[in-house]
Amino acid sequence: MQIGVIEVPTLKELFVRRMEEQILSGKLKVGDSLPSERQLQEETKISKTVIHAGLAELEQKGFLEITPRRGAVVANYEETGTMETLNALIRHNGGNMTKKQTHSFMEARIAIEGSALRRLAEKHTDEDIAYLEGLLARADELLAGGEKDDAALAELLFRYHRGICVRSRNEFFPLLLNEFRPIIMEFWLRSIALFGAEANVHLAKRYLELIRAGDAEGAFRRLQRSVSEYLNCLDEQDR
Repeated sequence: MQIGVIEVPTLKELFVRRMEEQILSGKLKVGDSLPSERQLQEETKISKTVIHAGLAELEQKGFLEITPRRGAVVANYEETGTMETLNALIRHNGGNMTKKQTHSFMEARIAIEGSALRRLAEKHTDEDIAYLEGLLARADELLAGGEKDDAALAELLFRYHRGICVRSRNEFFPLLLNEFRPIIMEFWLRSIALFGAEANVHLAKRYLELIRAGDAEGAFRRLQRSVSEYLNCLDEQDR
């Protein structure tokens, strides 16, 4: 058995997470002023350098707005937040997205991957098709192996859909997928659990058929339908 390296959070990381919890729980509300760095130092018993660095990180994540005279004030992170803000929200929720966050994320997926599917269906090369076929062949090998390895299949599905974005020739689409990678991987693991490994691979093959046929609208509508089926299934589980 390989346990791996156990990393201990730094004081700055602990401070940042404590402040995030205060904000996300509502104990600190938008517009509330934080104590001065000296007061925070006295209360937390950690150095002013760590406090200063932690506040700067919270500002970068969109949780705080820091000005010279006013000091640190809780910001409206829905307006100023970043991907790190979303990670903090998910962590605060026990590692899971709320229903609203899930629906919002899937809308973003349709916007990004739907556009990539359209672009690739309208204009693709033999090399593009061969690349996607290679990933599907590896998925088939994984299924034929007999051993259940959802993590490996989820990785292949991520690479397949990222491949669609890369091959669409839009430089930002794959970068966005990489930015959301932890969330997308959880999505694929849940999709495999809900619909089965074979169904997910079959759907990936259907996308390739539509791309090869040049059916841009058909590929886009199939993505919309699959997202709707996924969300409906989650909604049924919540009832």
